[in-house]
Order: sequence, then C-alpha cells, then structure tokens
Amino acid sequence: MIYRGNSIFEDNPSGGDGHRRSYVRGIEKYIQRKNEEARRVRDVAMASFYEDIENKRREYLDMLGLSVFSGESCPATERELVGSDDVSDIYRLKVYITPEIPMYAMLFLPRVSTPVPLVVAQHGGGGTPELCSDLVGLNNYNHMVRRLLDRGAAVIAPQLLLWSLTEEPRQRMHDIPYNRQMTGARLSRFGASITALEVTGIMRCIDYASALPEIDPERVGMIGLSYGGYFTLHTMAADTRIKAGYAAGVFNDRDKYDWTDWCYKGSAYAFQDAEVAALCAPRRLYISVGREDAVFDYRTAEPEGARAVAYYREAGAEDSIRFSVWDGGHTVEDSDDGYDFIFEALK
Repeated sequence: MIYRGNSIFEDNPSGGDGHRRSYVRGIEKYIQRKNEEARRVRDVAMASFYEDIENKRREYLDMLGLSVFSGESCPATERELVGSDDVSDIYRLKVYITPEIPMYAMLFLPRVSTPVPLVVAQHGGGGTPELCSDLVGLNNYNHMVRRLLDRGAAVIAPQLLLWSLTEEPRQRMHDIPYNRQMTGARLSRFGASITALEVTGIMRCIDYASALPEIDPERVGMIGLSYGGYFTLHTMAADTRIKAGYAAGVFNDRDKYDWTDWCYKGSAYAFQDAEVAALCAPRRLYISVGREDAVFDYRTAEPEGARAVAYYREAGAEDSIRFSVWDGGHTVEDSDDGYDFIFEALK
C-alpha cells in the first residue's frame, strides 16, 4: 500500500542543526572529561607499575590482541639475494605471520666471521624498506640504515602496511591499494589489531634473523621514524629480546594524537606512550622529538616524556632513558647521540 496523504509539516533542513552541533560538542566534552579521569588513573598506576611489570606486559599484549597470532604454523622464511655492496649482502625476505600473510622485509647482512648485532630498522608512513635504506629516491630518514651498517650491525627492515598515505592512485609510489583503518577494524572483530599483526611480524623477523650464524641473538636493537618510532616503542615493550630502542619523531600525548590505528580498548587508562615506554625499562631507550616537526608538536610530547623518565627512575634505570628535543624536523637526528646511546647496549 502506498501512502498518499498530505504533508502536515515541512521543515528547513538546517532547522535542527543547533541540536546536531550540541551533540558533537557533547561528545567532545565527554571525551575530554574521560581523558582527565584516565590521567588520574594512570597517575595512581605509576606508583606501583614495577611491582608487577610482567603482569602489566601481559595486560598490554592482551590489549593489542597479540595472542590472536600466536601458535600459527607458518611456512619457513623465504630468502632471495638481490644485490651486494662494499658493506653487506642484501636480501628480500618473506617472513610469514600466518600461513596466509607473508610480511616482506629486506635484510642487510655483513660478510663477517664473528656474530654481529642485529638492528630492526622501521620505516614510517608512506615508507618502504628500500626508501629508509637509501636504495630509491630522496627521503627523510637521514641515512638511518646506512648509519647502522657503518657501525657493523646487520639490519632487517620490515614492510608495514604503510607504503601509501593516500587512496589516490596518482599519489602512490606503489600502485597497490589498501585501507589500513578498515583492515584494523576488520581484525578487531577477532580480538586483534593492525598493531598486533605488525608487531608479531616484526618479532617473526627477529626470530629469523637472530637464528642466523652471522647474528648475535643477545644483541638486538630497533630504530624507527614516525610510524616506525611508534612500532619501535611498541615492539620493544612486547619483546624483551630488544636490548635498546631509538624512537624518533612520534612520541607524544595520545589524547592529542588519537589516530584510529593507535587506539585500543582501555588504552587511555593504562598504556599511553609513557606506560609503553615503561615496559621497555630497564633496557636502553632513546626518544627523539624535533622542535620543527610539522607532524607532531614537541610541546605536547615534553610532559609525556617527563612521565616516561619518571617511570624509568622508579625502576632504578634513569640512566637508561634519554628524552631528546632537538632543533630539527620530522626525521632522525643529525647527531650520533641516539646511535651512540643504543649501541652501548649492543657491544
């Protein structure tokens, strides 16, 4: 039956906009109030964080959903030699996270007679292993991988689902479309997260590389810029084999930078960047933020950095953390201070 009655009332489309505006403002006010509440909860947690740090780590891993990917029976890593230079042999790898998911990585393996340290070098948004290794094009990594190789380390550089920052094919260096946010949402239906998937992949890369005869498995470090710094922090918190980490151009207040793939159930109450850093103690951690960084404001990073240092102080490891604010932009620092700091733990 089709209704053919007369319209009783016609409204202006914008007539309810004041209410809609109030709805949006109300949500923002609620989130602001909950952020303040969560801040007080975290302050209480700080007082007892290290009394049961391994339980905190288990809570952290559960929050990310790493257990979803544990126990998978995966094919062996596949390795292909693609080139050599004066420093190393260069390989492309397929490192399986699940039987269906081969994480791509590049391995730079020095030709040595004695085992050397291994450092994971993690690119950021819009990046690739080739880009952060100076193999293709100009970049903002400040020769990150080359500086590691110059210190005699082997380097493994995994590929995250981040080689493009746009859905527009014309603006992609690699015309392989994906939707990171949607992928993360779909994984959340199984209790996982995109972070859990990729942290697991990085850990599998460490599994493979640290078993090679050229590598000393007791000397593992990690460095990354931007998203790579985020994954350095979060992988080091999850994997205690990583003896030292260098997180560049990302550490900040997640209330200010609550990107969808960096939000987890309950994380505001327990694991902001400072708490994730706390899980790295007493291992060496170098955190770098730039005063000229156009992506992340160093001024909101500084209070979070002070909280991270306070956690390390509580753990009796204040000398094992450095929070550096330098006069640069969204890149790895020009100075060697961070490299010197982490390599002290990789001797």
